[in-house]
Amino acid sequence: MLTPEQIAAADAADLARQQRAPRRRRPPQQCTVGCGHSANGKRMPALRLAGRWMEELGFAIGGKVRVRVRDGELVLSAATED
Repeated sequence: MLTPEQIAAADAADLARQQRAPRRRRPPQQCTVGCGHSANGKRMPALRLAGRWMEELGFAIGGKVRVRVRDGELVLSAATED
């Protein structure tokens, strides 16, 4: 059971959250290529992307991603179910 002080603190936190201006979501403009490992233990370049902005662009958890290589660019698109 919560004490009156804990209830007051929770109410204050809720009020502060409600008064905050909504954050503007921005996809990252630049990422760093990290290090991954293959099954035989060799190092290889790897990218890790995460954020709610991906969901807003149609990349759902568990969804498929189509990867295309074009003139030194990686083009990622949410794969449609065929």
